[in-house]
Parts: sequence; structure tokens; C-alpha cells
Amino acid sequence: MFKKQSKRNLLTMVPLLKEHVAFEEKKEDSPAYLIVERTSWAERMSVKFLKQPSVRRIKLDENGEFVIRQMITRKTVSDIAGEIKAHFGEEAEPVLPRLVKFLEILEAQEWIFWKE
Repeated sequence: MFKKQSKRNLLTMVPLLKEHVAFEEKKEDSPAYLIVERTSWAERMSVKFLKQPSVRRIKLDENGEFVIRQMITRKTVSDIAGEIKAHFGEEAEPVLPRLVKFLEILEAQEWIFWKE
């Protein structure tokens, strides 16, 4: 009758960028960006009729850039947290809550999907 929901462990899951989201590397004097294509119906209409840009450029800070780089290499959330701790040290504390919040924001915007 009802399917039993399996509990997923966030630490063992791999966050990946969706197809319409690209990562633009940091250049000499400019920050790194997430490039998000405008794919919804309303966004496509704004591009066509209101002459809006066809992509959105989301500027990343140093922490966000580091997390996206780790996601591209297909690491689990636990591995990403460990890499952040190793790279930034005490400056990144509390690592796991900050990482989870960042991933929640990316998921709410529908820019990532999860692989188990």
C-alpha cells in the first residue's frame, strides 16, 4: 500500500551540477562564477521579449569556489567537508553546517542533483 521511505545519508551522497549550470574558472583579476542558463518558460520569454541576458552569472567566494571544484571531481559530502577542513583549517569552522547550508541553497535553486 505505502512504500517505505528509505533514509538517505547525506554524508555518503555526491552532489553534482545540473546540465544547465557550468563553472567558470577564476581568471587573474576576476572571481569564479557559476553560469546558469535561463531555461524556464518565463525566463526564456524575458530573454526573448525583454532582452534579458540568456545566462545568469553567480559570483562565488573562495569557499564556494572550493566546494564547486570538489563537486566537479565527484566527491561525497563527507569527503568535501574533509577537504575544506584540510584546506582552510580553523577558518572554515563549523565546516559541516556551513557546507550543508550551501548545498541546500544550490538544491533549492535546482542547480544540483544528488547521486548515491
